[in-house]
Amino acid sequence: MIIYPSYFDRKYSKKQGRKVPKNLASDPTPETIELALKKLNLKYELQNNPYPKHWPTDKIRFYIETNRKKSDLLKEIAKIIKNS
Repeated sequence: MIIYPSYFDRKYSKKQGRKVPKNLASDPTPETIELALKKLNLKYELQNNPYPKHWPTDKIRFYIETNRKKSDLLKEIAKIIKNS
C-alpha cells in the first residue's frame, strides 16, 4: 500500500487529494507519519517518489506492508498524527 503525506493535509480538499475526513486532517510531516506507523507496528519503506497531484511539494511516499483496508488504516494514522 502506498500513502502520501497529502492524504492527511488539512489545506487540501478531497478533490485535491486529501483522503481522510476534515476533522482528522492536520499538518503532517514525514516524521509524524513515521511515528504513527511505528506506533501501529507496521513495516514500511520511505521512498523518494512524488505524489502526482503535488509533485513540486510532496516529494516522498510510504510503502506499507499490510493487508488492512486502506481507508481504515488512513483514519488510524490520522488519529495518531492529530493526537501527537
